[in-house]
Amino acid sequence: MNKEKTLEDVLKLTKKQHVAMLASLDAGRPVSRPMGVMQPDDDATFWFFTLADSDVVTQLQADDRVNVSFADGDYLSVTGNAELVQDAVRARELWNPAVEAWMGDLEPEDPKVRLIKVTAESIAYWDTPGTVGSVVGMVGGLIGNKRPDVGEHGVVDA
Repeated sequence: MNKEKTLEDVLKLTKKQHVAMLASLDAGRPVSRPMGVMQPDDDATFWFFTLADSDVVTQLQADDRVNVSFADGDYLSVTGNAELVQDAVRARELWNPAVEAWMGDLEPEDPKVRLIKVTAESIAYWDTPGTVGSVVGMVGGLIGNKRPDVGEHGVVDA
């Protein structure tokens, strides 16, 4: 029997992943893009870097609703709201070689650098037994003519 996961359990799943799909709304239509995700805060706050003149900034200024999805072994869907932040101190804390490579010659203090702060409302998860386990479960389901056990799933409030 599977026990329900806590917010702490689900956040541990996100910490193994470095890239997420950030979906925002553009005139009501969802638009997704891959983005490097910083380690989430314990309160389910996720951080991303972007440039002040990017499309995502314009979209978030019009509608702050977002979805962040992870699909690298475990599958997670974070529903929440985004806030654009210009905070050189926080940017410096989160700065790492991958961000530096993406930002080129910019520094965290540059006025072109923005942070996207995503505050999660809920996180849906599908905790899979791994690729081999999923394939075995699917094959077993086909042979046994029953729904395969492909792991735990649920939703936690943030």
